[in-house]
Amino acid sequence: MTQRSFHLAGVPVYIETNGYLVRSLAPSDVSDTFLQWMNSEDMMEGLNLPPINFSAQQLADYIAQFDNHRNFFLGIVDKSNNALIGFYTIDINLNHKVGHITTGIGEKNYSGKAVLWATIDALLDHFYLYRDLHKMSARILAKNRRMLFCFVKNPRFKLEGVLKEECLAPTGERVDILIFASLRSK
Repeated sequence: MTQRSFHLAGVPVYIETNGYLVRSLAPSDVSDTFLQWMNSEDMMEGLNLPPINFSAQQLADYIAQFDNHRNFFLGIVDKSNNALIGFYTIDINLNHKVGHITTGIGEKNYSGKAVLWATIDALLDHFYLYRDLHKMSARILAKNRRMLFCFVKNPRFKLEGVLKEECLAPTGERVDILIFASLRSK
């Protein structure tokens, strides 16, 4: 383990960029609004999950499992009104210095407002510089048009491949996965 990664083990993420704050969430961040959009049909469909119906305590317990070392649950907060509007989860393989990113925007008023475009560069830079990652990838459902928009034309991500009929949707339908990846600049 390098000195840098040892020093940052468990250190929460806090990034201010383009009017947003991306920060590690804590169980105390659970609110009725957060719970509502995490349990929404749109969110679950975008994540290819059946309804979970978290209780406030279950969501708080879920958030508490993220250690800010190998896995992160990051909130996206609009700094103008301090509203939690979305999230990133990042799972890291420390041996290979690669991360897998999942993201969602829960607040409907922010849909189509390019929040991910406004936050992804600073997020990638943080993980490449301070968390010593080499690569970040995202696996996007081919039917998730809103999320595909965030990655298809993003200059930091390139399409690496399509996994045909890779997963089973809760409806029983086979779904393709598109894999996008970003590499740290040398």
